[in-house]
Amino acid sequence: MKQLMTFTLLIILSAGLTAQSHFPLVTDDYHLELSFDYRNETLQGHCRMTILNQSDSAVTQIPLMLYRLMKVNSVKTDDGKELDFRQSVVQYNDFTKLQANHILVDYEIPANESRVIHIDYDGHLLGYTETGMSYITDRISPEFTLIRLDAYAYPVISKPNIVFLINNIRNHLFHYDIVVTVPDTLVVASGGRLIARTPVEENEVSYHYTSKKPSWRIDIAVAPYKQLNTPVLDLFYLNSESAAQSIAEHGTLAMQKYTEWWGDLQSPETVTIIETEKGSGGQADELVILLPEESFSNITSFHDLFHELAHLWQAIISEEEGLAPRWEEGLADFSAFLLNETLFEERAGLLKRAANNNLRKLKRDFERNPALAQIPMMEYGNRRITNMSYIQPMVMFSLLYYWVGEEVFHNTMGGFYQEYIMTGASTGDFVSYWKQKVPSYPLDSFFNDWIYTARFADFVQGGKSFEDILDYYKSYTR
Repeated sequence: MKQLMTFTLLIILSAGLTAQSHFPLVTDDYHLELSFDYRNETLQGHCRMTILNQSDSAVTQIPLMLYRLMKVNSVKTDDGKELDFRQSVVQYNDFTKLQANHILVDYEIPANESRVIHIDYDGHLLGYTETGMSYITDRISPEFTLIRLDAYAYPVISKPNIVFLINNIRNHLFHYDIVVTVPDTLVVASGGRLIARTPVEENEVSYHYTSKKPSWRIDIAVAPYKQLNTPVLDLFYLNSESAAQSIAEHGTLAMQKYTEWWGDLQSPETVTIIETEKGSGGQADELVILLPEESFSNITSFHDLFHELAHLWQAIISEEEGLAPRWEEGLADFSAFLLNETLFEERAGLLKRAANNNLRKLKRDFERNPALAQIPMMEYGNRRITNMSYIQPMVMFSLLYYWVGEEVFHNTMGGFYQEYIMTGASTGDFVSYWKQKVPSYPLDSFFNDWIYTARFADFVQGGKSFEDILDYYKSYTR
């Protein structure tokens, strides 16, 4: 699964609220109504967006992005007035393989006020695998339909620029309300709270969900799902009931252990896990996890499940300038390996073995492409090499864990989550927090080696083992 989640998660699995200069328009509320023509493989959508102008000046134009094979048919005000708009399929100027429908709506939103627009749209959904984002196989099919932000299956405020998009969705969380009409043989899965399941026409039913708390994305899956609910998890599964029961059991154990390590989650709501089709990539926000079939059905290894659940205890990281390096992925991978060896006695030593394996991967990567050895981890997002964000930071967190010890590590990581989960943080905030809470360790040089410079590459290219590198840092505190 990790290999499927490279540069884009697209959307990088993050929604931060740091103080930086943002585009003034943000979405405050979505109401989304969807239905599907499965014979023609099309979607019909009505989207009501409440758009807030956060600036002290009026904004006269609303930029939107939508999937490249979808078209907007009309845009209206809340009182039904037609609005002028233009739309065209364009390339992203910082990711030219990616194309989407760029819509410009002429509508003035006064300073510090909000306005409502209604968008009727329709079209096909065929994924974005041609861009290199192989996990975005989203399509309209009675076997499996996935509607998510990654494929722009609903309108989102943005210009055709990845950095602009990421910064804008990080800037403000929204409430959502969705109504999805499907044949009564299918089930609509969402991370929201189910309000009603209502028959609407012969052999059709509408599912009405509302957000449990403000969010940064909407995820909707439609398939012949079955359900399994526990006090902390709601599961939508496609195939094996025994696999779903195992996911529920081990997911509950994971949440209990993570809570023991890092404290209670800020949200008391149940977490929804939705099985998706094979190869569709794993994703998580605070209350919903998309878990692909290969991770859902492989009940001999729960690594991907543990990885996604670990994200629930992570404050969102964004930077003042550019893209975040995505070290949260390495942290989630570290957490999954540690949890596996904690819960299963036969996996003792797994974390150190995995760290050594990642050091070997880095060495091979540096031999194939020596330029990679010159790039600090802090630049992984800006250089579009966030696949390395799963590998190098995993080693860094493993070193930190064994260096400072289990109790100090978990107390500090849990404290960071509790302090920054509501506001988001930067990498600098993370480093400063660690230095403040663990002043007896020379963390300046450690984080400089592993985050801000490529000094770590000297260990890798020198063929040092994990144990060798750990001894190097421990020598500072003996």
